Amino acid sequence: MSTIEDAAVWLAAADPDPIHARRWIGSARIILLPLGERWSAVKVSEHQGLAAAAALRGPSIHDPSGQCVYFLVAPHTVWDAPGSECLGESYWLTVPTPAVKEPPGPYWLRAPDGSGQLVDAEELRAQLGARSVSAAGAASVKQP
Repeated sequence: MSTIEDAAVWLAAADPDPIHARRWIGSARIILLPLGERWSAVKVSEHQGLAAAAALRGPSIHDPSGQCVYFLVAPHTVWDAPGSECLGESYWLTVPTPAVKEPPGPYWLRAPDGSGQLVDAEELRAQLGARSVSAAGAASVKQP
């Protein structure tokens, strides 16, 4: 199987009806999948998310219309980083199919490879924290 096929199988497994999900993945650009069972998603502002995604491994989705980035993390991740939120059980996410890597609509910054690798929440927290500190430092520099 190719990486795209592996990723499609992996994504479809998140749906309560994986056969239905495989049909959607094979015929559409996006699919609505539940969160909290196979993975959760940390939602971050577009600016912070795009910068952090460049430094992280694991699946991340850019949603240009929502001006945000979603990072797929382990289910039941405990999350407390300011300016972001972790979406888990009782949430559903619009997920691009594995081959969608550019707009229109949501697309993968880093598509899953089917292995089950997720974004490490601690690394994500560190990236977001480092960017918040540098942004705060830049804002406190006085202009002449």
